[in-house]
Amino acid sequence: MLTQEEYQYWIEHVNKNYFPLPDITVKDMSNWRHRSVLARALTRAREYGPAMELFQSIAAITVDSEEEDWSGLSEVEDKAWCLKEMAVILWRTTGSRKEAVPYMEQARVLIETYPQQFQFLNRWEVWREIQEFIFFTSKGKSSNRSK
Repeated sequence: MLTQEEYQYWIEHVNKNYFPLPDITVKDMSNWRHRSVLARALTRAREYGPAMELFQSIAAITVDSEEEDWSGLSEVEDKAWCLKEMAVILWRTTGSRKEAVPYMEQARVLIETYPQQFQFLNRWEVWREIQEFIFFTSKGKSSNRSK
């Protein structure tokens, strides 16, 4: 996992070179939801190495599927989004279906077993994207990774 100094560096890097990250959403590295925001921002900036480190720190987190605050992104939505992004990065950077698909499967299970309505993501669109990814990679097509 990133050190506190590295974490702060990447926040500043994104803020300076790409787009502002509200401090309240990223400043606490010990909060997995803050790490998820920074990881997704780094993905948009194509900074895959540090994004992967942050996503990997989130992969084993147990989410609260019974949370009561439905005003924003739920823990389940957040983690499913992270798992999906992580799988796509793995596919793009390594071309390894074997490494990527388990994260997509975990995201699919989270989506299918979450009893509440999603508030931020379109549940069925994300589910469809996961299914398409699994199907596409099963056909043995090459990834879009850089050579």
